[in-house]
Amino acid sequence: MCTAQPSANIDPSKLANFKHQLAGHGGIQYTEDQSILVKPLNPRENAFYEGIERNSLFKPFTPAYFGIISLDDNKQDLPATHMCIENLTKDFVAPCIADIKIGTRYHDLDANPEKVARATKMASERTSSVLGYCFCGLSLPGKPVADREWITKLDKESVVTDAILPLFQVAQDSVSKEYRLQTIQKLIEKISEYRDVIQKSETRMFGNSLLIIYESDPERVKAGSGRLIDVRAIDFAHSHWLPGEGPDEQYLFGLNNLIQALTNICE
Repeated sequence: MCTAQPSANIDPSKLANFKHQLAGHGGIQYTEDQSILVKPLNPRENAFYEGIERNSLFKPFTPAYFGIISLDDNKQDLPATHMCIENLTKDFVAPCIADIKIGTRYHDLDANPEKVARATKMASERTSSVLGYCFCGLSLPGKPVADREWITKLDKESVVTDAILPLFQVAQDSVSKEYRLQTIQKLIEKISEYRDVIQKSETRMFGNSLLIIYESDPERVKAGSGRLIDVRAIDFAHSHWLPGEGPDEQYLFGLNNLIQALTNICE
């Protein structure tokens, strides 16, 4: 049972592979009601989530954390210990989803020289090095999930034409031009609020992503019920709370450039 989950048992035999995972190492599953993601435990990520639980400013911009679960089911061939976090896609009917890696640096503080060289090379081959953000995944209703090798290699011009613009064209095609503009403006507002939190936080986050989700189902949008837009930071396997070190400038660089890119397509 998850240590912080509201009195619910998770049956390992009823877990299913998470269909909306766009990036990362895989192995994420979700519960039968699709409300909770169950992912292999990373001690550093778990420690960061525990820190989030004590940070009222940071907490609204991350998935809800439900603690640790032990899965004792050899038939599923699963690692023994997992983390339980909120499935952000659960309440969407036709979600448009983008996984955007934030920051110019991919390697962790304790990375060995080989890992530093490999991560630095990878960042240099992506828009991370020049923009501080990189599209790592894109899922649009009725279309194949974007090939990760292709989308991560977009340059600073094609990331706009082949990722950012298509992401929001769905809003216009499925609902209206006005809805597209409203969606972008609300996302700018939410990301700006998150940036303000980062400016006040003393963290270092490497390989962390911003998950953007918005609803494209016309009936759901017309009804105006439930959540239509969401923005959360995810993937904290290389993240640290570092009191006294000041804000994470390489991360802020990416957020500022992403906000500017979204602002540009509103004009």
